[in-house]
Amino acid sequence: MSTSAAQLKPQTDTREPSIPPQADAEAYVDFFGEVGLRRAIANIETDYRLVSFAGRKVPVSLNHTEYGNSYVCSPYTAYISYAKDELGLLNNRLLESLLAVLIRMAGGFLKAARINRTLSINNWLVSTNLIPDWDLAQLQADTESLSKAHPGHSLSIRSLNEAHHGDLMTELAHQGWLLIPARQVYLFDPESSQKWWKRSHTKKDQALLRKVEAGKTSLHRVFPEQLRREDFEQIHQCFHQLFIEKHSDYNPQFSTEYLYWLHKKGLVAFHGFRDDTGRIVASIGLFIQQNTITTPIVGYDTTLPKSLGLYRLLMAVLLKETYERGQPMNLSSGAGSFKRARGGAPTLEYTAFYCAHLPWHRRALLKGFSALMNRFAPSLFDKHQI
Repeated sequence: MSTSAAQLKPQTDTREPSIPPQADAEAYVDFFGEVGLRRAIANIETDYRLVSFAGRKVPVSLNHTEYGNSYVCSPYTAYISYAKDELGLLNNRLLESLLAVLIRMAGGFLKAARINRTLSINNWLVSTNLIPDWDLAQLQADTESLSKAHPGHSLSIRSLNEAHHGDLMTELAHQGWLLIPARQVYLFDPESSQKWWKRSHTKKDQALLRKVEAGKTSLHRVFPEQLRREDFEQIHQCFHQLFIEKHSDYNPQFSTEYLYWLHKKGLVAFHGFRDDTGRIVASIGLFIQQNTITTPIVGYDTTLPKSLGLYRLLMAVLLKETYERGQPMNLSSGAGSFKRARGGAPTLEYTAFYCAHLPWHRRALLKGFSALMNRFAPSLFDKHQI
């Protein structure tokens, strides 16, 4: 690919931060209906639709078994299959062997509980769903309505944490929802931005970003408005290399078409870096809802030397955008030591399940699983930063 010198001219960010619009739930669901889920996200099979819940229209995924699905719409994958893939990150063979046995046993219980037979509410099919400002007074009535409409399915809500959803979690627990720990995520609060912005690792990352912007490296920063249609083949490849090849097949396998649609509609603000040939070698997508920033799409060319600092540069862009916007940011899970070093506050994330209308044996199995996870998962997640 040939790229003009003008296109590779170092870019200094003097713009006002551009804020993507809130994603419209109806348009989002319609897109998948038009394109087809498999064409958009290769490893998802679900009935995707729109419902009204607690005063807001939200997308939901309705599943039955589909044990090979990505974790974004398969609780079994989230708690069992993905966990198996990540065991090697513990760097403790004895613990890995013990957990492998426990995970295998838990998998049998969860299949018996039909955990995948669930209606996942407010499911945007990304790693972190941002919760709307729900009307808590209407929550119970809509919970009862949905459970009557789907008597064989649990109801579930992913991506809950006490820092952002404390009142909602209290109300859910009061109404009989189970709150099951899912993972540890890292939050950046604007009220403490002066602390994390001045951390030594953050400063070093920003210095590296300024070096790139000054044209002192072989990389060139790219802003969302500078992206071309053909760039999304490389953005897709970067994401695939990092999240699918390096981590797990159970991460959502987004297609190039889906990524480009998110960009074209302005729902995700993609930032990136080109090399001297004009090729995108690193990219990060900012998805903003409920005044909170998330990054469901991150990737870089994992074959390039670590000395380029591609992941550091992506995080530098993200933290700079977060700091300048003054918005809270949920940096999801993984790379715990890296995120802590830059001021990320580790926070337990939960998935809520409503199963009061289900047969007694399924309720018993899900309650037993909830009790075990609440007893052991928090300390395990914190110690091993998972």
